[in-house]
Amino acid sequence: MLPGSLLVLTFLLSPAPVSATKDFPEVKDYEVVYPVRLHPLRKREIKTPEEKETFETEVKYEMTVNGKIAVLYLKKNKNLIAPGYTETHYNSTGKEITSSPQIMGYFSQGDQRYFIEPLGHTNQDEQEHALFKYNAEEDKVNGTCGADDVSWPPGLQQNVSLHSTRLVKLNDQKLQERKKYIEYYVVLDNGEFKKYNEDLDEIRKRVFEMANHINMLYKKLNAYVALVGIEIWTDEDKIVITPNASSTLENFSKWRGRSLLSRKHHDVAQLITSTELSGAMVGLAFMSSTCSPYHSVGIIQDHSSNLHRVAGTMAHEMGHNLGMIHDSYECKCPSTVCVMEQRVSFYIPTDFSSCSRVNYYKFLEEKSPNCLFNTPFPADIISTPICGNHLIEVGEDCDCGTPEECTNICCDAETCKTKAGFQCATGECCEKCQLRKAGTVCRPANNECDLPEMCDGKSSRCSSDRFRVNGFPCQNGRGYCLNGRCPTLQQQCTEMWGPGTKAADESCYHKNEDGSKYGYCHIENDTRIPCKAKDIMCGKLFCQGGSGNLPWKGFIISFQTCKLFDPEDTSQGIDMVANGTKCGKNKVCMNAECVDMERTYKSTNCSSKCKGHAVCDHELQCQCEEGWAPPDCDDSSTVFHFSIVVGVLFPVAVIFVVVAIAIRHQNARRKGKKVQRPLSPTDTGPHMQKSKPQMVKAIQPQEMSWMKLCVSALPVEGSVPLLLLITKPDFPPPPIPTSL
Repeated sequence: MLPGSLLVLTFLLSPAPVSATKDFPEVKDYEVVYPVRLHPLRKREIKTPEEKETFETEVKYEMTVNGKIAVLYLKKNKNLIAPGYTETHYNSTGKEITSSPQIMGYFSQGDQRYFIEPLGHTNQDEQEHALFKYNAEEDKVNGTCGADDVSWPPGLQQNVSLHSTRLVKLNDQKLQERKKYIEYYVVLDNGEFKKYNEDLDEIRKRVFEMANHINMLYKKLNAYVALVGIEIWTDEDKIVITPNASSTLENFSKWRGRSLLSRKHHDVAQLITSTELSGAMVGLAFMSSTCSPYHSVGIIQDHSSNLHRVAGTMAHEMGHNLGMIHDSYECKCPSTVCVMEQRVSFYIPTDFSSCSRVNYYKFLEEKSPNCLFNTPFPADIISTPICGNHLIEVGEDCDCGTPEECTNICCDAETCKTKAGFQCATGECCEKCQLRKAGTVCRPANNECDLPEMCDGKSSRCSSDRFRVNGFPCQNGRGYCLNGRCPTLQQQCTEMWGPGTKAADESCYHKNEDGSKYGYCHIENDTRIPCKAKDIMCGKLFCQGGSGNLPWKGFIISFQTCKLFDPEDTSQGIDMVANGTKCGKNKVCMNAECVDMERTYKSTNCSSKCKGHAVCDHELQCQCEEGWAPPDCDDSSTVFHFSIVVGVLFPVAVIFVVVAIAIRHQNARRKGKKVQRPLSPTDTGPHMQKSKPQMVKAIQPQEMSWMKLCVSALPVEGSVPLLLLITKPDFPPPPIPTSL
């Protein structure tokens, strides 16, 4: 056996179309090998209940390399195809996929790296593969990344957490230890479609293998790159693609925001183009933009027939989206070359540098990209469920990874089912393998426009996030809720210009009647349309103070106490008053018009249909109040537990009081019998010190004797004090002030 043979997990065993011959334009010489599969290593997985085709999770292949026997240990990547994966073509052509296992990837033996790719085949048992040594001199490239670490592309400081519907608190444990899921969408232009002979199967296989390589890299950051969709522009390009990388990136960013996001949820989208980018550039992406509705994108030139090299560039540009900058000489790289080197290296990157990790964790902490912590609901899954990929899919109760990885005592890792005798294995409404009581809060309200969600006592999952009814007053009457947020002029000014910013006076908004770059409501055919008098508060956004540094290209304009921004790209509406902003009593801005809130939200009579302990939510559905169990909101775990507590404590308290009174009475009788004579003024018995000495009056001897007699029932110094019943008030104590 060839000593030191090491499998690098970039192999993909996949059903794929097979051609009789294959050219490798970048390789001068290769060896033909015939990998032979050895016995399975562990359990088999059923593809579907209807189709009995099976796939091993781990397999071994044996082949001859340089006259010696080498054995490859292959482990299936279970995170490659994400739940909800979709594919989009723009015509109906396609070929049937031949179920012939093939090996593509690379492995190392000592310092020598080998690539292996399928050739033709003679029969199902003998699959020809090309094996060639990796030669850096044969594969020199001069490609670079276009991202400039000094003047980053626009979008650097987008608020990346605004569009998350399932918010997650990031500070409840170390970010490094939490699993992240990057839902990844790949778009290929029409040039790519033609470059690969309009063969959808070949393109699909290539993208799968690229995603496999990217996922291998990001696993080292405890992040899983889940491919959720492929889109191939088979008829024509949907945007203008030119060698100017910045222009193409902007165009792709706008197309994603306008078209793609509404069709398919994802976190990061990348465009692969056959167009040769100018200036030796092979990729470009926006910095620190993951989860942003527009800027979480990148473009990559398909610059090599070696898909692993292109995948390295894809991982690099994705790294920019995640806050990573280019490596410098100060960075420590644990491998020959790391992902974030600026120039495309002779070697394929296999790890992230120390600098990349620091930048990545800083991005997580500062930007709070909640979309990375969301896992898809099982109902979203359209691909074949796979047990062991850490994603709960249709037909699974739980998924804690492989049996070696699983630490969930409630979940059977072999079947992804709840173990016998338990009610549940995972979810916000599962505690110690048992369902939590109906009415228990599983997701508390995030803000005043949010609603808490309760367990229903039947499911281990918390219901989808619900918000207060649109139009509910918020921010002390300065705004109205809209889909879980409270948009106000002050909040928008702070988001744009930073701390210290104030909303401008209403006098500034009269400029919106001008129809110029200083104020308008709409743009039609490159013409700025003025606002009507009733709509002036819904046009251009005016602020006062704050920073002068913005992440977008454009002009900052100030006059009197009014400050505004005139962006080069007006399609995103970053300079306009947001929908839902209050523009008058019971009026809100909607598409640059000040409209009646009740007619727009249609929520006037919603509350009347919600009975008992229910309120109306943003979708005009009835939602239980906190502590009341769905679906009827007529059972409360809070009331139930309170009744138990009162029922138990009340008899105990009564007994306690009776015993205390009896003891006190007995002590009083015992000490009363010991009094033989009136006490004189000079007696030195127990006394009570007054907290207000100025209130003491002159007391006659007989009065003092009476007082002494009355207090004689109190315990003398050194005796056991009386038991006292202390009752807790039903309101919390006042907060303790903190010194600055």
